[in-house]
Amino acid sequence: MYTHLPLPPTDEIVPLMIRASQDPRSEKVDMTVGVYRDDTGNTPIMEAARKADQYLSVHRTSKAYVGSFGDAEFVNHIADLSQVNRCGKFVKGIQTPGGSSALSLILNLIKAAQPDMKVWVSTPGYANHAPTILSVGLKLGEYPFLNRKTMGIETEPFLETLSRLGPSDAVLFHGSCHNPSGLQLSEQMWHEIADLSKQKGFYPIIDTAYQGLGQGLDADAKGLVIMAETVDNLAFSFSCSKNFGLYNDRVGCAFIMSSDSREAEYGQIQLAAMARPAHWVPPQNGSEIVKQVLSTPALKKIWAKELNEMKERINNLRKALAEALRIKTDTGKFDYLSDNKGLFSLLPATPGHMEILRKKYAVYGLDDGRINIAGLGFNKVEHTADSIAAVIN
Repeated sequence: MYTHLPLPPTDEIVPLMIRASQDPRSEKVDMTVGVYRDDTGNTPIMEAARKADQYLSVHRTSKAYVGSFGDAEFVNHIADLSQVNRCGKFVKGIQTPGGSSALSLILNLIKAAQPDMKVWVSTPGYANHAPTILSVGLKLGEYPFLNRKTMGIETEPFLETLSRLGPSDAVLFHGSCHNPSGLQLSEQMWHEIADLSKQKGFYPIIDTAYQGLGQGLDADAKGLVIMAETVDNLAFSFSCSKNFGLYNDRVGCAFIMSSDSREAEYGQIQLAAMARPAHWVPPQNGSEIVKQVLSTPALKKIWAKELNEMKERINNLRKALAEALRIKTDTGKFDYLSDNKGLFSLLPATPGHMEILRKKYAVYGLDDGRINIAGLGFNKVEHTADSIAAVIN
């Protein structure tokens, strides 16, 4: 029944994760999958999340279904955290099983409302964006983003592409900490993008997956806030995987924002209707943890401190690696690593380079050069820098 179907492309990350886990070399560095790790290589449970989970295990009174809209209190907490609620527009959302599901539902809603719409993604971009767009039957476009010679943003081509779009286009942006490049749009660029969207009529979709891990909770929300204050309509997805450390609990939200209350409410209703045949109701354990953290001042304070420490550690790892590479290569070729934000950066490497790093030096990244800085320990910076300098320089 199914053997006539073409096999899908292999997921690059999972085989490399397995390969790295089976590598016995003590100098091994696994920078493949996008999770935060400490210097022992462990992905820790955040203290605030653990305390909330322990409290709930004793005081939770029910495991009943919550319905396809999800937990309204949790959704409101996330809307507040994203800061969109402060922008004077109408914001309506539903709870989803992670940020990927949120984005998929938003795209399905666009497909139902505007079946001929073209959705534009960055080049390069998050590996799951394009397949999700194509899977719902929407047309795919690409806008230039990374200049691989300078490892900076292709500002003029990027903005020029956006200037040619119109009401039949939607543009998917990373709210902060671009995956895979680690580049961060400036406030000035966000204002230019927002003005273009207002003038040309293209529909912005903001994927918010790393708030708090780039420059801080407020700074990382700035792009979304600028867009929400400027345009009349947008959609955004939110993930709690990284900033609450709840990767396998699958905690997220999908939001519709509009200057028209009826538009926002109808969008929310349609999202919930589309959720029913997809997953019916979202899982609750992770969202209850997040709700408990954000509604308990003592826990929220612990969480904000932990998140800031994680952010600072990642930024210090970036600086340490960039400085080590500057010394070992006697060039500033890798200085951009210290300016990138969030978990990821791209090495100026070929798939061949990345395979040599894996085979000869036990340094694991993806074929396109993506490395997860948050997977690097301070005790492995020297070895990683030596290896990169030997192979790429």
